[in-house]
Amino acid sequence: MDAECLEEFGCKEGLDMAEQRVGIENGRAAFAFKSVKDVYNHHGDVFDNYQSYVKKMPSLIQVNGFGQALAFCYQKGKEYRYIYDQLAEWLKLKYPSYFVDRDAEFVETVVSLRSTEYRLLTVEALALLNWMRKFVDGMRKED
Repeated sequence: MDAECLEEFGCKEGLDMAEQRVGIENGRAAFAFKSVKDVYNHHGDVFDNYQSYVKKMPSLIQVNGFGQALAFCYQKGKEYRYIYDQLAEWLKLKYPSYFVDRDAEFVETVVSLRSTEYRLLTVEALALLNWMRKFVDGMRKED
């Protein structure tokens, strides 16, 4: 997960703030679409549960905190594990400097971050989930 991958999702260096915001938002949307579509195409048998869990995740994060929500997903597995892995992939792609220890579990790294970094990842996860919620509903309507 390098700068090349980040550019694939619209995040580029050297842009002014407005252009960069649009690029980040478009990149986030592209990643969310790819993630949801992957579950829809390859794990369609569990898509209904996945859809429900994606829609519940923002509330779970806001009520319990990002670390607790990740621990819950890690514990539950199954469809929650897809969400956990998708959040991990995006956040590691977007903030690689926070995830230098390749052996550490994603949730372990997140809960050990400083408060400002933790809040930043929480906001980013909620923004990604907002896009994912839109796409899970859209893909279900295609059926």
